[in-house]
Amino acid sequence: MINVNQNQQYVRLMKIKEVEIFNYRSCIKTKFELQDTLTALIGINGVGKSNILNALQLIKKGRRNRRYFGEEHNDNLLITSLNLLVEFEEKRIFLRSKVFYETDERNTDEIFNIELKYRFEDSSPRSWITIDSEFLEVADFMNKKELSVVPRVKKFQTEKAKWQIRLLQYLNKINYYSATQFSDPSKCPISFELEDAKLTRTFRNSQTHEYFMFELHRTYKLKPETFNLFLNTVNGNGIKIIDDFNFIEHEVPSSSYKVRTGGQIEKIEKTRKIVIPSVVVDGLSLSPNQLSEGTFKTLALVFYIINDASELLLIEEPEVCVHHGLLNSLIELIQIYSKKKQIIISTHSDYVLDKLEPENILLIRKEEKGTQARELTKSLTANEYRALKDYLENSGNLGEYWKEGGFEDE
Repeated sequence: MINVNQNQQYVRLMKIKEVEIFNYRSCIKTKFELQDTLTALIGINGVGKSNILNALQLIKKGRRNRRYFGEEHNDNLLITSLNLLVEFEEKRIFLRSKVFYETDERNTDEIFNIELKYRFEDSSPRSWITIDSEFLEVADFMNKKELSVVPRVKKFQTEKAKWQIRLLQYLNKINYYSATQFSDPSKCPISFELEDAKLTRTFRNSQTHEYFMFELHRTYKLKPETFNLFLNTVNGNGIKIIDDFNFIEHEVPSSSYKVRTGGQIEKIEKTRKIVIPSVVVDGLSLSPNQLSEGTFKTLALVFYIINDASELLLIEEPEVCVHHGLLNSLIELIQIYSKKKQIIISTHSDYVLDKLEPENILLIRKEEKGTQARELTKSLTANEYRALKDYLENSGNLGEYWKEGGFEDE
């Protein structure tokens, strides 16, 4: 069992109520509603589950690409429109975005420009407000510094400016964890190097094995309560996949030189450390890259579910590399934390569905009009829904119903 206080009342910050995706891969015109807590996407391979998750990430980084030179280049780029209905502090906000990007040979989207505008549902007249591009950097700075108060600069203190920054903070914090992202422990180095408490190596994608170790170490140093919560979730007090986590730090003398005007040389002393993480399993001290695929992936997912500051978390196929006993604990943890942050998962696992309610399910199908997403409770006829409820009450669970062909059209 997971020792998390399930009675803790979390304050909902911001949540997406409705999504519209236009012209993103198989999502030609895809519209659906989301649960306030947990939504699960199910469907056969190739229907567009991953496309939905990837589309929601397009608006995460709104800053213009440094290679982008102006609107005259828009015609040479792919264009996706993403419309959201967001709820925050008893207000409903319509957010429209137009994203200009390219997709490289690795199927990675590189965003060049994004146009964002919004309006409140009860605004009169129904005028759209374009989000000031200057606020993108402010929101990003606040997220990195974990600031909740807008900088005391006059232009940022207006009510309109505060709303724009808050929306951008939300969008920039959307995080996505793919099915195989942490499933190869051999990619984890046996040590990492810090300079003034920062990684000496920079990563274009911060969600690497090394960056996970760095963030775990930083939490260990700066947020001991959060680290202990993580440790007690994965050790003998929780899901019992490890005993302990340790970090050995070695200081390395380091200095550099700077030539000043007039030829004077200034010696600059720096603090460098080599950090060696280790995991204790059954009394043995192991390097993280010696762990099994399922253990390493579960450690990473548990850490980010607990520690991730985003209000929308996207997780692709949490069941990959994870056996049923461990998966049960992982889904339980996702359900607990979905009371704090909105979570969307995709899954092929009937075992995962066993733990969910019909209201949590979106059926994903690919039709002539592209990827379509429908709530399970609304995609069945009245008779079919009664049959499902009767089955769940008297015969089995949702996963078994799925496995036995209960959603044969999906």
